[in-house]
Amino acid sequence: MKKTVYAGTYTGNGSEGIYRFDFEDGILSDPQLFCRIKNPKYICLQNDVLTAVCDNEKRSGAALVNMEGEITDTISYEGGTSCYVCRDENRIYTANYHEGCFTALREEDGRLVMDGIVQIREKAGTHQVIPFKDQLLVPCLLLDRVMIYDRDLNRTGSIRFNNGTGPRHGVITKDGQYLYLVSELSNELFVITTADWQIQESISILPNGEKYKRDSAAIRLSEDEKHVYISTRTMDIISVVRMEDHHPQLIQTVSCGGRHPRDFILLDGYLLSANRFSNTVVSFKISEDGTIGEEVSRISVPEAVSLAVR
Repeated sequence: MKKTVYAGTYTGNGSEGIYRFDFEDGILSDPQLFCRIKNPKYICLQNDVLTAVCDNEKRSGAALVNMEGEITDTISYEGGTSCYVCRDENRIYTANYHEGCFTALREEDGRLVMDGIVQIREKAGTHQVIPFKDQLLVPCLLLDRVMIYDRDLNRTGSIRFNNGTGPRHGVITKDGQYLYLVSELSNELFVITTADWQIQESISILPNGEKYKRDSAAIRLSEDEKHVYISTRTMDIISVVRMEDHHPQLIQTVSCGGRHPRDFILLDGYLLSANRFSNTVVSFKISEDGTIGEEVSRISVPEAVSLAVR
């Protein structure tokens, strides 16, 4: 079935904003510029509205983009572009790595409205916001913690990691009982119970059990929740971890097909990797056992760093 994929990018080195291309049976069509916008480093899509972090005229913030590629609203609230955005119904959350904060917005009658900015600590390395029930989980890479907040933006707790771990991105299982989280600095996958936020297990996601090579990035959970996929930029690889009763086992590491795989998505039995430094998006077939098979298609997208699908 044909799908449309959108790519957020860094602009200024060949890119002009958000690009769009088609996907069908692993084949990627030639990309087209979808929306001219500055530094849409992370994007998300919900209800035919694309939300992007971006740079505006004098400051940075977020923008709403309709399916015709028109910017329908923008809001500015920070000095540098955030590195992450997600939507939870009409609530929008962004995370700013350098400024060490996260922001809560909402869409109201097609307009972006500010609900609040939580300043955690300058250079906290705030990298993601994970809405979970009545809580918000905020990985802070340079603090070696995942901060926990309620929906009124009050801090209620944290998950602590060893110094130099660098928690970056996580995913929640469908039953809500586990958080799978990847660390950027120590290159580990953590299995965490949500009932008490205790770390149950961790493994290296690099070949031969190596750690501290830095730059692990995106994490995705397969639809059947039997496999976790993680990218590592310094080694230009995707790691495949089999989950059996929430016990992780690394079963494969494979080339991302380019350089610097900052983000990737799983789509209809394929993996699409956005490789920033090689200016490519590459699709791979996922085998029945969850491992990554042969390359199927590749296209040129300048400085692609995030992907969203419609």
